Amino acid sequence: MAGMNGKLAMITGLLGAAWLVAMVLIGGASFDGYDHVAQYISELGANGAPYGWHVSWMGFLPIGVLICAFAYFAWRAAPRSVLATLGFVGVFLFSIGYVGSAFFPCDYGCRPDNPSFSQVMHELVGLAGYLLAPLTLIVLGLAAWKWPGAAWLAVVAFIAAVGALVGLGGIMDAASPQVGLYQRALEASVLGWIVSCSLYLGLKNKTAAQ
Repeated sequence: MAGMNGKLAMITGLLGAAWLVAMVLIGGASFDGYDHVAQYISELGANGAPYGWHVSWMGFLPIGVLICAFAYFAWRAAPRSVLATLGFVGVFLFSIGYVGSAFFPCDYGCRPDNPSFSQVMHELVGLAGYLLAPLTLIVLGLAAWKWPGAAWLAVVAFIAAVGALVGLGGIMDAASPQVGLYQRALEASVLGWIVSCSLYLGLKNKTAAQ
């Protein structure tokens, strides 16, 4: 069972990360004038955005479901501990932000003076995962430090936590001309660890099976 959970964690984690990269690249290319450095990822699926519906339901929703699934399967496959459980709960909360972006797209531009209900919910749903991202990565790093052959994964988590913290600080200023870059730094930090953990769990269980 552990081997199957590890394989499923690897599949869902890698596919979720790849899907996000594809969505951002394809969505950005389909949005005339879109600036990856200055604009939020959520603007690709905003109400009134070109192909916003497609980005929300064919991008954000499946990404969220895949990363939620990764959090569950990784928790089942990884050595059990309180720290690991808390860390994967943090990953789950982070992934809920993608699901929320599908059901509650932000207003066009994502910086309205008079936010709609959808905009307010969009921010609330994604806020917990973003705020907890640096701490989640630290907790996962501490947990991974005790996993067999996973010292490197712990180091990746600690480095990613720094990146997430920098990104989180940057996105707090919505008027920043680099707000999109900061958001991508935060996202890349979390997803980079997810990819690393996916490979660790999948390959570890494959090696154990041999």
